[in-house]
Amino acid sequence: MLTKNDIKRILSDALRAELARTKQDALSVFEHDNPAALFNALTVAQRSRFEEVAGDMFNQPAKHFSSLENMVNYYYAAFLYYGLINFLTSGTTGAYKKCPHTITMMDEEANGVKAEFAGVKRIVSLVPAHHLYGFTFTVMLPHVLGVDTVALPPLPTANWQELLQPGDLVVGFPLFWQYWAENGKEFPPEIHALCATSPLADELIARLYELKLARFAEIYGASETGAIARRHHANESFEVFDFWEIDPNDQIRLKRKSGSRWQVLPDQAEMESPRRLRPLGRTDYCVQVAGINVYPAHVEEVLSKHPAVKACKVRLMRPEEGFRLKAFIVLNDGYNESHLGIIRTYLSQKLTVHEMPRSFTFGPQLPVNDLGKAQDW
Repeated sequence: MLTKNDIKRILSDALRAELARTKQDALSVFEHDNPAALFNALTVAQRSRFEEVAGDMFNQPAKHFSSLENMVNYYYAAFLYYGLINFLTSGTTGAYKKCPHTITMMDEEANGVKAEFAGVKRIVSLVPAHHLYGFTFTVMLPHVLGVDTVALPPLPTANWQELLQPGDLVVGFPLFWQYWAENGKEFPPEIHALCATSPLADELIARLYELKLARFAEIYGASETGAIARRHHANESFEVFDFWEIDPNDQIRLKRKSGSRWQVLPDQAEMESPRRLRPLGRTDYCVQVAGINVYPAHVEEVLSKHPAVKACKVRLMRPEEGFRLKAFIVLNDGYNESHLGIIRTYLSQKLTVHEMPRSFTFGPQLPVNDLGKAQDW
């Protein structure tokens, strides 16, 4: 069962995430400032937005609170009564989706992944607890393993030789592990690592093992489902956790063994065996930027409405290019590349930091191959 401190951590991380929506540094989501002071410093608009988010998470109408502590007490009581938390997908179009998880589902999932992490002595959290990934592996998993959790700033240049201890499970995210690999810092002895939220390149997984990582686990899942499967090495497919039943038809379906409701796998995937699958891509054409769901089609729609833009295309950078969006623009007559500044200003007023393209390319027509199909640039 969750404690009041767990609810406080969930709400504190949700607060930080709301404040980070307009910050340039993606890692600011994980800042470790005093959450009570952050709450007291909210503007009227920020507090209204945060109170709406908090209410949706605990399935309650938005309610005004004079302090973060009062909010924690109220929603802890709500959780004890209803036994439910809605995890909110991090969509960027202004409307998020509520994904309800009951305490029964939470216990089943935590106990279902428990065997994967036998022998772990401590969990080091670099991720927010208000998203399902962080909640499952840094709130619920410590309870069923009987180990402590310590939250640390996700700084790859920190003195990890002193911060980490043998037997630690470090729960991180793709951008952090990419930074670690680029820095070339070897892991202290007996360190385990965990990652989810978006696929990792096979080369990155192999590099982490080269840096003396004891064991790696990449989790495949979604806010709607929770953890579905895991893999440990580059070029491996994902093995489905035992608490799931799989129906491997054209549209792969799954359900918890304790439940009765089948649901379609949230991604395109292929089955390599009855219990192993390989994800192929999002069915909703969503990509992740610094752990936040972003829809390139929405960015294209906003960009296309600028008078300078005749046509445009937006997509995620290739791994060797970076971890943000990039845009290709065909300009209308009377405009040239010197007008990029006004286009950027326009976009900054319409998009969140994570939606903002980092790279812009111009050309006389959208890039296509010899067969007339869209291609990268």
